[in-house]
Amino acid sequence: MKEVDRQNQRRSVGSMDTVSYRCINCGGPLEYNAAKLKFACEYCRSEFTETQLREHFGNLDENLSENQQSEQQSETEREYGAALYTCQGCGAEVIAETENTAATFCVYCHSPVVISNRLTGQFKPDKVIPFKISEDDAKSKFKAFCGKKLFLPKDFISDGQMDKMKGVYYPYWIVDSQKDGSMTATAKKIRRWKDSNYEYKETKIYNVVRKGKIHFTGYPHTALGNTEHSKALKYVNPFKDEEFRPFTMAYLSGFLAEKRDLERNQVQSDVDKELKEYAKKIYRDTIRDYDSVSIEAFDVHTLAEKWEYGLMPVWLMNFTYKGKTFMYAMNGQTGKTFGELPVSGAKLTIFGIIMFILLTAAGFFLFGGGI
Repeated sequence: MKEVDRQNQRRSVGSMDTVSYRCINCGGPLEYNAAKLKFACEYCRSEFTETQLREHFGNLDENLSENQQSEQQSETEREYGAALYTCQGCGAEVIAETENTAATFCVYCHSPVVISNRLTGQFKPDKVIPFKISEDDAKSKFKAFCGKKLFLPKDFISDGQMDKMKGVYYPYWIVDSQKDGSMTATAKKIRRWKDSNYEYKETKIYNVVRKGKIHFTGYPHTALGNTEHSKALKYVNPFKDEEFRPFTMAYLSGFLAEKRDLERNQVQSDVDKELKEYAKKIYRDTIRDYDSVSIEAFDVHTLAEKWEYGLMPVWLMNFTYKGKTFMYAMNGQTGKTFGELPVSGAKLTIFGIIMFILLTAAGFFLFGGGI
């Protein structure tokens, strides 16, 4: 009986192009539920853990081969970056509009679709942090964030606007790096005192040296070349490394996902520069109890480094106001936010008029009676 179940799952898990995870009880599409940290079926309301799915179906990604990436790339995808895929729920063709799209939804039956050939071979992530903040919680936090902004346009947080919020797994390079470095600095201690005749100043100068190893663990750097999104991805860091899990495409079901388009050699110099600045700050922070510190020399080099490819959860909203594009992003694990919101010119004008009236009235009452 279990062998029959496995065969059925293989047919429903994916064809040569897409993966669609199915309910054990009714065969409906499964989506990962961030609020319950389980895989849920919206038809029969069944819920399953990853362990239960593996016990029932075996390896959730067992149909994915190392060479599937090159074998399945169509001529349309190679030429235009967009491609057609078949929905396993209703058989409709699903359009992946960009070459980086790795998970999406069927526009006809709304079944979650994972595009398997974009997450295999060298593009298969090593690990993933599943969403921990649900869509309802993300929208509530966004409303609270907007509630503190007095000059937002009217109806900005309407239901139509809220529907633009999407959960997206974004690609990151995860770096473990062991550094060895040294710093020399000139530090001063100044003492002042005086007597009845003179004021004294004593300056002691010290040559300070710091040496040692620093181990950076789980340092994230975006693996997506989109500069607009990369800015948001940088400011929603950090993520909690202890909640990484070995990658399976099942966690992508019900969300959007992007595959990386930046390789290690393209971001290595940025990572080196950023870690050097962090190391410099760490060494500097150990030089305490001086009145002034001037860094004379600093050097750091890499002893060992490990790079892994991971997917991180982000709630994202893009919106346009008067021709300008704004973005709001929230860490799907910790809730940390980054946002740029529009300002209503009409509200600013009204506020300016009210302030002018109040200031004029205050001036009249304060100074008018003395004229």
